[in-house]
Amino acid sequence: MRFVDIPGQQGVKNLIQSGFASGKIAHALLLSGPEGCGKLPLALAYASLLLCHQPFDNDACGSCPACLKVGKLVHPDLHFVFPVINQGGDSDKNTSDHWIQDFRRAFLEQPHMELEDWRSAMNADHRQANISRAECYNILSKLGLSAFEGRYKVVILWLAEFLGDAGNLLLKILEEPPDQTVFILVSAEPEQILTTIRSRVRSIRIGPMDSEAIRLALMEMDVQEQRAAMAALACEGNFHKAMGMMNEEPFENSVRWTGFVRLAYSGQQSEAIKWINQNSELGREALKSLLDYGLQILRECYLYREIQRDPRSLREDEKEFVHKFSPFVSAISLSSMQSALEKAAYRIERNGHVRLVLHNLYFDLQEALASEKRRMAKASAPVAQRVSKVTTLQFPMR
Repeated sequence: MRFVDIPGQQGVKNLIQSGFASGKIAHALLLSGPEGCGKLPLALAYASLLLCHQPFDNDACGSCPACLKVGKLVHPDLHFVFPVINQGGDSDKNTSDHWIQDFRRAFLEQPHMELEDWRSAMNADHRQANISRAECYNILSKLGLSAFEGRYKVVILWLAEFLGDAGNLLLKILEEPPDQTVFILVSAEPEQILTTIRSRVRSIRIGPMDSEAIRLALMEMDVQEQRAAMAALACEGNFHKAMGMMNEEPFENSVRWTGFVRLAYSGQQSEAIKWINQNSELGREALKSLLDYGLQILRECYLYREIQRDPRSLREDEKEFVHKFSPFVSAISLSSMQSALEKAAYRIERNGHVRLVLHNLYFDLQEALASEKRRMAKASAPVAQRVSKVTTLQFPMR
């Protein structure tokens, strides 16, 4: 993994690479940012640069023995720490070393993986994951040894917010690490990390990926240009989400979503129940993708209504829907429908009963659209009629 392999984030890359070039290498670095921003690949790219035998242009060469080992996550001087589920009383089973083979497989399959991917790889179900005290003692033991091959010993601590109070065991080594030791902490929620730890690390905040960088990266993966453009817009800077969208058929999402919205608009409850029964078996990730798609289409409707922005990245059938449905997507109705979609996604994410979630979403969308139709009817009523109604209300007949 090299910096050049990671889409976008050029400002963060320059910041890390300039520190390496000047020799001012922070002994503890915190990379934090939202899901899909590339923070874990950036951490591994930095580790590759530190361990590379022949770095070039402030990046790892990608071909020396050290780079090849880092690429497979098997370099002896590169240590990984990450949250794991509790396997019972045996503390050895509650450390990253016990799960490292599963972690390697999950990362090599999806370098931009996030917590839910890792939980799925562990078959965590409803069990909580954490970084235990046993893990912290394990880190201290490993870093007491000399480097095997490289100039540095590197520890990538992924999702450092899962340290909890156990992180107090690492305070001294973070403040005064052994020579040529570098900690790279990665976090999606840095505010959850102990203040005493955050005060001992150099922090770099990473923003969402640029949509153009995502579009170009997807096209380099032989994704069709129109589909790549749509995914880049819909993923909101989350490359992990954009990659997930490539595993789904966009036409199916279009058919499902437009059908569902038309049922909510017309109030056909019996047909809506059939739709819910048919689509409730899609699976959590597919339903979340459908809701994301719906939200993106609603935003396109609003932009077309307000500023006549033609949705060029959409297919012709999607454009037709946007043109026809846009009159019903005002700022007020968009806010209501967006809230309903986000609430449904939140409940699905937390294993809510899918049919109940979709039923609630149907009624929320139906109410938002009905309210918008009433506002439109009121606005289109003759001025004299509206004035008469207001006058009658304010000055009732005696």
